[in-house]
Amino acid sequence: MGDDKNLKPEIYRDTQVRAAIRELFSYQDFLDGMEAFVPYHLNKLILEEKNHIKTAHDFQKNVISPFLNVVKKSTISTLTFSGLKNLSPDESYLFISNHRDIVLDSAFLNMVLLENNMQTSQIAIGDNLVANRLTELIFRINKSFVVKRSGNPRDIYQYAILLSNYIYKTINKKKDSIWIAQREGRAKDGNDRTQIALLKMLSLSNKKQDLKQHFKNIKIVPVSISYEYDPCGFLKAKEHLDKQVDPNYKKTFHQDAEHLLLGIKGHKGNVHFHFEKPLSNRLDQLDNVSTSKEKLKLLAAIIDKSIHLNYKMNPINYYAYDILSKTNCYQKYYEGENKKSLVQFFAELSNLLSEDQKEDGIKFLLKSYANPLINANSY
Repeated sequence: MGDDKNLKPEIYRDTQVRAAIRELFSYQDFLDGMEAFVPYHLNKLILEEKNHIKTAHDFQKNVISPFLNVVKKSTISTLTFSGLKNLSPDESYLFISNHRDIVLDSAFLNMVLLENNMQTSQIAIGDNLVANRLTELIFRINKSFVVKRSGNPRDIYQYAILLSNYIYKTINKKKDSIWIAQREGRAKDGNDRTQIALLKMLSLSNKKQDLKQHFKNIKIVPVSISYEYDPCGFLKAKEHLDKQVDPNYKKTFHQDAEHLLLGIKGHKGNVHFHFEKPLSNRLDQLDNVSTSKEKLKLLAAIIDKSIHLNYKMNPINYYAYDILSKTNCYQKYYEGENKKSLVQFFAELSNLLSEDQKEDGIKFLLKSYANPLINANSY
């Protein structure tokens, strides 16, 4: 990742993209991955187009978007969106969403924006994803900047100040919108909750205003991302089980790469993005509490409510809820063939677990699909 001391939360400028493209296409691993992943005609087209890519927009339009269309066609039943009319093409926003897939959450969000004549957003990614030069190039060219999570506490705090200032200035000066997940890492159990630490980081650039006005200025737009099926659900369950045995268990970069590839290649069913109205007036609620800590906690609750209530439920969410709670109150949403396929789906996952892991593993998987409905019902 280069000299860590010189690391800054910045995307590649267009003047840097050309050299980065040349380097990216010089790696045989990247060319082999393209050949394995992308249909022949598209691979050929991208190789021909690479010499004409001069900007991040070119890369997104001529490489990323065609690639995502391949992923969409082969792994997604329907890709839908709602609420985009709440946004203006002339404004910059801070998109805060739930986080399920390492790359596709932000990638498909940008694809929706691009296809609807809106500027794509910059993407906040964890430093674990740029531990390898090849992945660093792909993410950086695709308008990504790094959130530093490893290192000593002082360095992480100093970097958080830089990051907060970068996000504030980027949005306030209408340079770009920014996407950031509501929490560090994905929600492994489907329980989407905004981390107070994220909001604390965003507040570090506030020097003169009260917190309410500061957060109004960065135009927070909660985004609910709904996947019918999570291709990494089984791996997330295994990670949960491994942590039960060893609380210090942590994935390696190669395991992150395995999750990344499975997330791309695996079946996702119906996928939906909902863009909420910018929070703006709802932030007046922050006047009802006095301390900064209480304001951040209330803001997290406001974001969570928006994400929970706009999550698009599928039969699997209702089925998992009923199985866990031993009821049939949502049976009408998964009757007949739906129920047969869902019973088979969980039976196949159960067969992949050892006997001593089956009960806990399947309970974890059921809960991951039931939690969006549990959260929505809590309001």
